[in-house]
Amino acid sequence: MKILHATEAKPGKDANDDIAGHSGNVFWLMDGATELTPPPHGCNAAWHVGQLHRAFEDILHAEPKIALPALASRAIADVARKFFATTGLDASAPQDARPFATLILCRCDAGTLDYLIVCDSTLAVIGPERTAVLTDPRLGDLKALAPLDTLLKGGSGFNSPAFKAAMRNVYDHVFGYINAAGGFDVIGQDAGVVDRAVTGTIALEPGDTVLLMSDGFTRAVDTLALYPSWAALVTALKSEGPQAIIDRIRAAERADGDGRRFPRPGIHDDATVLALWPDL
Repeated sequence: MKILHATEAKPGKDANDDIAGHSGNVFWLMDGATELTPPPHGCNAAWHVGQLHRAFEDILHAEPKIALPALASRAIADVARKFFATTGLDASAPQDARPFATLILCRCDAGTLDYLIVCDSTLAVIGPERTAVLTDPRLGDLKALAPLDTLLKGGSGFNSPAFKAAMRNVYDHVFGYINAAGGFDVIGQDAGVVDRAVTGTIALEPGDTVLLMSDGFTRAVDTLALYPSWAALVTALKSEGPQAIIDRIRAAERADGDGRRFPRPGIHDDATVLALWPDL
């Protein structure tokens, strides 16, 4: 199986809150929620996704055929115990004191792709005759970012006091919907969210490309319109490589430095892609 991978923290930021990896035929991607204010205990978004990444590796090394829901549940529980041992905080603590992340897990086996998705990172299967784009839509359904888009289109800019205040309001508003009825799920300290994940199986076909992407990478298509379709993105991946696409994203972000043309939560974001071409 051919595999391409690239990840890059947003410019000016030391820690990358995205991470992707694989063990055998199991692949994953996580996008940690970057905090507006770094937590005093140090167990931030980058720590959280890094710990989950290592938990996936350890569990799969011992049990390579473990089912995806069991893998996710065990990794979340293991990291929650480490978080509690370090901070004294468990799943009942206020959400703004605890890190959380999106998750894509998938297994390529015998011509099929099994998947498990929590929150709004994107899994796509693009072939000569089809495009299947899979995510958990519930965060987007809240339309929580609409006030930010309105401010940016009006010329406020990312660094304006009005935009920063609105971003704080969005965070406070969204926290009330995390892992709650009528809201959306994230990977935090409660393994019970796995029972509500988006799951399924896709039959793979010759020529298929499988993409695991954070929202900082999907910007290339769904926000910045650098490519007219997911198929065009795959063509560029094959010819130019993933880092070239991230470089194009960065250039487009800088060219729209106030977000007026392409409204988005921030001028830059961490960007990650894991691309697979299964042998069929």
